Amino acid sequence: MATAEADLDLGGEATKKKGGMKSLLIMAGGGLVLVGASVGLSMFLMGGDKAAEKPAAGEHAAPKKATAPAAYTPLDPPFVVNFEDDGAIRFLQVSVDVMSRDPAVGEAIKLHMPAIRDQLIILFSSSDYATLSSREGKETLRAEALTTLRALLKAQHAPTDVDGLYFTNFVMQ
Repeated sequence: MATAEADLDLGGEATKKKGGMKSLLIMAGGGLVLVGASVGLSMFLMGGDKAAEKPAAGEHAAPKKATAPAAYTPLDPPFVVNFEDDGAIRFLQVSVDVMSRDPAVGEAIKLHMPAIRDQLIILFSSSDYATLSSREGKETLRAEALTTLRALLKAQHAPTDVDGLYFTNFVMQ
């Protein structure tokens, strides 16, 4: 009987060990499933895999343009023009700076400065005093000056990546 009890005890411990190992494997498997699910969900919510963003065979990805720091080119000396307002002679003095992120634009502006100044003097002198007295009039003149500058650079086959044209001084008398 002692051997029967020993067999029963051994059998019972073996059964407990087998059941303990089985539950350990189930818990480990469940833990792996949870970790995998959380990684998959995180990738889905954060935009997926970078490999998925690569173009398919035969497609070309658009090159990413590095943004260079802004460079300002002053159109010196300031523009001084006169125009008539109800029989009175009025004067306008404007200092202009051009902003671009392409260094070639600054070089093109310096190269074509006489033509740029000529076109802007004609534009500024054809302005109306009453119009330039308002903020909207100044904004319109600035937009026209930017359009004129880009058109002149394009006509000279120069880079036209001008990001802005700014009046840094604006005096009317």
